[in-house]
Amino acid sequence: MLANAANSVFEMPFELPLLFEPFVKQVPCAVMTRLILEWLMDEALLNDLFDEVALTQYHREFALSHLVAVMLDVACGTHPSARQAFLARQEEMPASLTAFYEKLKRVEPGVMQELIERTARRCRDVIVKMKGTQAEPIPGFTTKVLDGNCLAGTEHRLEALRNSRAGALPGRSLAMYECRTGLIDQLVLWEDGHSQERALLRHLELQPGLHLLADRNFCVAWFMDAIENAESCFTIRQHRGSFSLATAGTLGAWRSCGRCKSGRVEECTLRRVEAETGKERTWRVIRLKLNTPTREGETEVVLISNLPASVKAACIAMSYLARWRIEGHFQRLTEYLNCEVPSLGYPRAALFAFAMSVLAGNAVAMLESAIRAVHGNDAADMLSWFGVAHEISAAYRGMMVALPPKKWEIIQGRTPGEMACVLRHIASHANLIRLRKTIRGPKKPRRTPNCGKTRHVSTYRVLNESRKKRC
Repeated sequence: MLANAANSVFEMPFELPLLFEPFVKQVPCAVMTRLILEWLMDEALLNDLFDEVALTQYHREFALSHLVAVMLDVACGTHPSARQAFLARQEEMPASLTAFYEKLKRVEPGVMQELIERTARRCRDVIVKMKGTQAEPIPGFTTKVLDGNCLAGTEHRLEALRNSRAGALPGRSLAMYECRTGLIDQLVLWEDGHSQERALLRHLELQPGLHLLADRNFCVAWFMDAIENAESCFTIRQHRGSFSLATAGTLGAWRSCGRCKSGRVEECTLRRVEAETGKERTWRVIRLKLNTPTREGETEVVLISNLPASVKAACIAMSYLARWRIEGHFQRLTEYLNCEVPSLGYPRAALFAFAMSVLAGNAVAMLESAIRAVHGNDAADMLSWFGVAHEISAAYRGMMVALPPKKWEIIQGRTPGEMACVLRHIASHANLIRLRKTIRGPKKPRRTPNCGKTRHVSTYRVLNESRKKRC
């Protein structure tokens, strides 16, 4: 048994079957991902969630656990489409492919959102148990990043779309990303793809004791007031169109606060009165004059914050850089996990596929935290998501042939502490050289000459001319 191995670094709380040993040593990321998903996809928990949250849907042949199992296979890249994933699990499915699609296109967004929140809480418990958290951008504050995402246009398979050449947008979302764990722990899903992101803000659950980072698109006075009323803090970039400093209230004098890595920092105080309650509020306005202009040519960034005066302005300005973590997280969901399935045209089906990719992304965040806990922060920061996704997709099918689903049920019902020990043990076998990301220098500017009206060339002729020049 693996638990009795002489070279085991971490003591296992229970024994894995001997068949797991070669996979743990050769493809530990694939084993960890499958164990995490099996632990999260507890059939009883998922079905209880459906019974509690679903408003109009009900169980017939298909249960929520069946839909989650199929669409997670798509999200993890083991199958290219929902149809192929269903056919691979057809023996487990209680009804036909048509019934599966009918169920998939009717899953309520509230069920998906609750699924993400409950599984994220379980993931957080494991990450904390195995001590795989990252440092907060501002010490002493639980920082979360808010951002929106619009799903890409789908194929025009639906009859109502066949006579249109316009892109068919199946929906959009708001996501709350926790910096210390790398988890998306709150998701707002919206079926109308043409809605503005701000329209979704009223459906966001604001918890006390948080520090919220957001881009300028979320810089609206009523939302910042709502965050403060929820006894939380915020740092949001100013949007000059929706929140003008000249008309928002009384602005104090600017004072210098030194320099940080990105430029020179200045601060002033904004005093304003909330329109609805008449309550006076005092916010900090921090201006970062950049060393290098942004891609849009902007030379300064203005931030609105209600963090206490004990937090230095330069620290707040640098913490705003953590907002890019969620941008990178969404990029990884798009590039390495199938967060958007073009063949799913119905909004609820497309949103369910996106929610499953978020769940798979949280599973990979747990994997990254296990590597952080065992090998240190530097190893986790240099972890290649492409390498992890490649290992998972390449080994998954063969691993499931050798280890059928019944073998993985050993992980179900385990406590977060037991799960943490198992992941730390398997992470100790990770080949960090193979999973290390490649760092390259800045791209050189293109020196392609202007070819005039020429639209294409013959590679054969170009190579022949090059050989003649060399000779």
